[in-house]
Amino acid sequence: MAFGAGKKIIQRNYAGLAIHDDFIYFVETDENGEAVRNATVALPEGCVVNGAVKDFAMLEEGFKNLHKKTGKIGQPVTIGLPYGDTVIRRPISFPRMSIEDIRSTLDLNFEEYFSSRTDTIFDAVIIKTPLDANDKDKVSVLAATAKESLVNKILDIAKKSGIPAGAIEPVNFAMLRAAPELKEGLCIFADNHNIIATWEGFGIFYRTVNKLSNFQDILNTAQFLRTQYRHAELNRIVIAGLDFQISADSGMDVVSIADPYYSAIGLARRESPEEGLDLRPAEYVELERRRYSFNPNRLILWGLLAGFLMTSIGTITYASITLFHLNGQIEEMQDNVSSLTIHRQALERRNSELEASRRKTEKILDFLKTDIPALEILNALEVNQADGIKYDNADFVLGPLGGVNVMVDGKADNNTALLSMTTGLKESGIFDSVMLPISQRDQLNRIVFKLVLRVKDILTLGGGVTGHGK
Repeated sequence: MAFGAGKKIIQRNYAGLAIHDDFIYFVETDENGEAVRNATVALPEGCVVNGAVKDFAMLEEGFKNLHKKTGKIGQPVTIGLPYGDTVIRRPISFPRMSIEDIRSTLDLNFEEYFSSRTDTIFDAVIIKTPLDANDKDKVSVLAATAKESLVNKILDIAKKSGIPAGAIEPVNFAMLRAAPELKEGLCIFADNHNIIATWEGFGIFYRTVNKLSNFQDILNTAQFLRTQYRHAELNRIVIAGLDFQISADSGMDVVSIADPYYSAIGLARRESPEEGLDLRPAEYVELERRRYSFNPNRLILWGLLAGFLMTSIGTITYASITLFHLNGQIEEMQDNVSSLTIHRQALERRNSELEASRRKTEKILDFLKTDIPALEILNALEVNQADGIKYDNADFVLGPLGGVNVMVDGKADNNTALLSMTTGLKESGIFDSVMLPISQRDQLNRIVFKLVLRVKDILTLGGGVTGHGK
């Protein structure tokens, strides 16, 4: 503490840099999260297209122009990758374990959750969802990926531009920290390119759009959340930077963020590594940690060794060499034991997952071998095919929480036909739920929809249940 002043001698600041389609936003905040300086740099057309970096030479010029505006930046800057250069997977459920073990398991089974492992870097963080309270033995994990070559280019550009790079996060993951209103239950955050469902401040559903132009997409997401989390009430909608307004008589609690630097503020408010993602390569992070770390105990130890060397060089040299070798052997043995333990746990978890998958597969095969349920499902779809409805495809799949889902793709001439079809299917008695999470318009102004039908327990089917419809 300063002499009787009651304030810290050294004030630590935090900084965030967000890359968007047209601009780079930079914010530096104090320890209370308040902005102390900011800067904006325009990016040339073609630098970032649809949320993905296309021209790295233009981006480097933008970084250099930003450094000219801000001057020296003393602290590491958290950099936000644009939404098109990252993939954020919906929450994955894991047995309760450490985040290190979860990352190891994801790495071992990478292609079960994402695409090819080649040129891909990922990170994961433990989050909360409305379903976690029902199972204390499991945790929900949010994972994100990016191209490793892209991340390395961003790090190289930052270094050349004199900007010290800290963590690298998906900008749509980090921007949620800029809105404390999202920390109360189930909410929706929306800006020009993102619609994100949150639970107590954690993103649990991410959807990107080219340019959000109306309230309907937000309403569709709200309806989807109500079907997914029936026991969680939607508290509010937080919007930022939208070109349209939401009517006050919509019946929803709507909060607007006027600060255009909200995404950079979210990056700067990264409080700890455990609460955020970091898409930098592990070896880069380790080098940076060694570069900035200071260990006073090590300094004291060297001082003591120097004193001992003055009195007995031979004895201390021998003891130091012996201790060095012993420590190396101990660390090597501990690493081997830890590695074997992790592999054993991963194998046990994998065996458990395969066994569960086998049981689910047998159940769906038994279901598909039974004529009566399948015929009744198809009959219900046919009976409730209202005028103006066309089915393109229907697939039987295992649901994420067990049971059987029917995924139906189709087109509707109007909302009335679509409402008539879904109402009839709900009243058919065959399905636990009828969800319409995705719908959009095609070039002929027809509604292109994806219908998710959760089939009731197959043991209750086959008893003569019939569909109701027009």
